[in-house]
Amino acid sequence: MKQIIIIFFFFMSMLMGSVVVPDNYKIHKDTQLSYVYSDEYTHIVPALKTYQSMIMKQYEKEFGYSFDTTMYVGLASLNNQIANGMSTPLPFNSQLYFGAGASAIDYFASPSWLKTLALHESAHNFQLNAKEAKHRKFLYKWFGNSFFNVMGIAFLTLPNLAESSLMFEGNAVMNESRFGNGGRLYSGYALATVVSLAKANQITPALVYNPVQIFPYRERFYLVGGFFQKYLVKKYGIQKVNGYFKALSSHFFTIFTNKIHQAYFGKDFETLLSEFAQDMKQTHQDFHKTKGTLISKSQLLNPMNSDSHEIVALHSDLRSAPKIMRYNKSTGKLSYKKGNWRSGKVFKIDNRYYTQTTAHTTPGKIEMGLYDNTLRQKVKSGSKIFQGALPDGRAVYFDISTSIESPKIFIEGTFYDTSHSSVYVSTKGDLYYFKQKGKTRTLYKNKKPLYAYKGNYGFVCDVDSKGDIYFIAKSEHGSTAYMYDGSHTKRVAKGDDVFDLKLITSSKALVATVGAKGYEYRRISLENTLADVVKTDYALEEKNTPITSYTHLLQSNSTLKTSPYSTLGELHYAYTSQNAFYTKKDGFLYQGSAYFADPLMRNQLSLSLSYEEHRQILGLTYSNSTSLLEYGVTAYGVHHSDDFATKERDYGYGLYAQYPFLQTGYWQGNVKLEYIKKYDSFYRIPTTLSINLSNKKQFGYSKLPNSLNQVDAFISEDRKAYNYGISYTFLQDIGWQSRIGLNAAYLKSSTSNQALEKGIRISDGYADIQDESAQLYMPSLNTTLYAKEAKKLALSLYKTFDTPLYFFTFPLSLHRETLYAKQTYYDFDLEKENRQYNETTIGINSDLLLLNKLDFSFTIEGIFNKDVEDTKQIKIGFSKDF
Repeated sequence: MKQIIIIFFFFMSMLMGSVVVPDNYKIHKDTQLSYVYSDEYTHIVPALKTYQSMIMKQYEKEFGYSFDTTMYVGLASLNNQIANGMSTPLPFNSQLYFGAGASAIDYFASPSWLKTLALHESAHNFQLNAKEAKHRKFLYKWFGNSFFNVMGIAFLTLPNLAESSLMFEGNAVMNESRFGNGGRLYSGYALATVVSLAKANQITPALVYNPVQIFPYRERFYLVGGFFQKYLVKKYGIQKVNGYFKALSSHFFTIFTNKIHQAYFGKDFETLLSEFAQDMKQTHQDFHKTKGTLISKSQLLNPMNSDSHEIVALHSDLRSAPKIMRYNKSTGKLSYKKGNWRSGKVFKIDNRYYTQTTAHTTPGKIEMGLYDNTLRQKVKSGSKIFQGALPDGRAVYFDISTSIESPKIFIEGTFYDTSHSSVYVSTKGDLYYFKQKGKTRTLYKNKKPLYAYKGNYGFVCDVDSKGDIYFIAKSEHGSTAYMYDGSHTKRVAKGDDVFDLKLITSSKALVATVGAKGYEYRRISLENTLADVVKTDYALEEKNTPITSYTHLLQSNSTLKTSPYSTLGELHYAYTSQNAFYTKKDGFLYQGSAYFADPLMRNQLSLSLSYEEHRQILGLTYSNSTSLLEYGVTAYGVHHSDDFATKERDYGYGLYAQYPFLQTGYWQGNVKLEYIKKYDSFYRIPTTLSINLSNKKQFGYSKLPNSLNQVDAFISEDRKAYNYGISYTFLQDIGWQSRIGLNAAYLKSSTSNQALEKGIRISDGYADIQDESAQLYMPSLNTTLYAKEAKKLALSLYKTFDTPLYFFTFPLSLHRETLYAKQTYYDFDLEKENRQYNETTIGINSDLLLLNKLDFSFTIEGIFNKDVEDTKQIKIGFSKDF
């Protein structure tokens, strides 16, 4: 039963919060495609449905099957300003689009954010929903998309969930790049990254099939995967490559990647990947790596910015807090400004540094804008993607509300033009940008076309005093810098690894380059070679399909029949999870849960049954997050065998309501009211009001928060015993992936009674389903105590080591290790005595990877406490978090 509750809340925690609330959504229902969206997208959805229906028809032919259920497509409201999209088969076959893609216009090399989302995410749905094996079709018929575990052997109706993201994301990137909408396969930056990895022998099964924590991190899945899929299409054709996922789902076990590839493609995965890597090296053997003077390094991809004095960019090692690189143009001096900026382009305004990024401004809004070092939004920058400012101070930006399809340039509230690249604003107040029409990319200055080339990738990076325009575009082997002087195009950088440039003088520049180990910033002397931007054509391009020719996403005059979206009205059966075991000690054990949800995951319901030899537990859990006030209920009914002595009730239940009163920048605050009648106790029925306030900063792939200050407080009542307590948690990065921590707690009760379980509950903290605030955890304690007063003071030290050790065929890989030590002092006023304890903990935590897919932590710790019965204890644990 405990596992069921844990699994349920873990799964729901992944899904809840996908969109902030509240918002008024409506739903258009159809058997094939249903849409959930807010009013601002009413004019878009009819044409989007037409476009997506074309995609579905095309993908059905290529992936080899049709969906057996409706696909839900959600468009998150303007209160969710994120450049992202997601698709999932659970709890429903669904997609969710976020509309701030204009902030990543240069990265995606695509003129239409909506088309990119529809092509990419729909590919994911076809990859994941295949279930070709007969037993899976049988299970789906009776239980839907469900999970079964019998004696440790898993049965999934959706077996492709176990496949690597390399195959999912690579295939989706390939498909997004086929239908005349550009895509990452047309990006010079993407090509340069993959070629750099190939030349460094970094395209190996262990390094691309696993979610590794080394550069370029999970971007490998998209970029290496995309070009690998392009290679397979050239070799086998699109029908064969997209049909792989249907064939994969026909296998009983989908983890034997080499064997499955051998059966389907005629060559195993390792051979195909090796041939692809060799092909990349051979095709791009003339790839030129930039040789200039090394200035700085970073693991974080961000554009540079500059003014008359300095060049700036946000740098990070993705383990510690970021810092702004500052290169003085006059002196060549390099300096760094440390801080807590979120990733984005740096702007210097009134001698303060901001980054263009997105963050919570309220609990109900995630907003694009300019944010300072404390993640506080600059006044009047909300819902804007800042591009620069005119000499008179007027802001130039992309307006979020009108840019879901393509970026719309505004100048201080007035629409200016549509762009398909970022905008460069010169010191003279001129605007430079690119527009895309078909395969033609045209450079504009102040709405006037200047120059065009064939391609989908390119943006202006600088303009010199003569008016010569410097821009980044594709080279034959990657990405490089060009200059347009009004009549000719010249290549100004030798490197094929250049993805950004800022002028230092008329003859020197600082360039950002990509390599196999990260990003490097180098000072170079400018070249002056006549050259055209390299044209890119791929055999996989679908030039004559309705998808490619459809250009009317924002031009539809039709409307769709809709109804108000009701979370309760849209609550449907989602899936079932069942587990069956047999042990000599406990006999037959069964745990089963049926889950219900709505497409936006705003309310969830689970019904669970746990069977043990001596007791059976029936449970119900419901939660609702339709508004900022979230609430829920849990209930358990317990049946005990007649001969089974117990100290448990025959039932238990809990009610809760919580409200986020603060969520802005790094600050977060919640208040929660809950009532629990514990089924595993005859006595305890606490009612609790709790509040927490925290400031948490955690950057990149950091194992632990880089900075944490958190206060938790509560008051509660339990059978006329009144309790209160407060705790403070502190954690601080001290460099070299090390942390120091402190935790202090004080809890007080009006009474304590061990027999009646009154007072502050003290236990080892393990296996407690119905949690409550009036308790303290002491890991070395092997009993349960009830105190009138409890005090705790803990000091801790952590040190993380990156120890990447990745395997392809061996089922277990290693990310990193964390050593830690804690010293904790406890002071308890019990019913008849006072006790003090000193507890020392030394442990090691390993971040592991199972079957190339599942991240988890394994912990071994020794606990030493001379004041308890078992003075030396060794504890071993597994978890998703540490």
